[in-house]
Amino acid sequence: MRLFLLFGAATLLVAQSVPDALLGRWRTSNVTKGGLGALYEFKTGGVVFVRPGAIAPGAYKIEGNEMVLPPLLENGPPNRQTMDLTKPGRLILYQGKEVSMDLSRVGKQPPGKPTVTGEWVGMRMMDGQKLEMRIFFYPGGKSLFLLPFQTQQAKYSINNGRMTIELPDGKAAEGPFSLRGNALSIPSVRSGKATQLTRY
Repeated sequence: MRLFLLFGAATLLVAQSVPDALLGRWRTSNVTKGGLGALYEFKTGGVVFVRPGAIAPGAYKIEGNEMVLPPLLENGPPNRQTMDLTKPGRLILYQGKEVSMDLSRVGKQPPGKPTVTGEWVGMRMMDGQKLEMRIFFYPGGKSLFLLPFQTQQAKYSINNGRMTIELPDGKAAEGPFSLRGNALSIPSVRSGKATQLTRY
């Protein structure tokens, strides 16, 4: 009887074991032609937040007080926006005289002259709904724009190299789970295939 209880406790520990490297924020590596994908945030206690939305890796350049972004239209002119970094922890971008983005820095301002490098959040209206957008400006001119449309709190568990994800609507997925550095593969609830994720 005692051996059975010990075996049961060991099995439970295996099922609840979560690698520390899994915890945190991930995004789908591949997105649709329309730039849609999903964000995953794995927490302790078997909770994962799933956020479908827009994911747009991009590029930027700084020329004087302007940020130069990719064209808004295919084969169009560069998208130039005037920057205002005079307010601590704020980045305001202007398209002409209109404010296109009003962003707040996440975390501390790096020492020295104000810079756009880092993580920023702001609000954007879409279909009459106010959504939180998140933009990363990386050193070297790379950027990442994220706009989740909704948030679902799901449950997950790992057992013997396999992950189970259960969504609030009753849908679930179970399949192989692998984690190598900043690359994560988990079972997909929607497509029935594995979902490839990248840490962000």
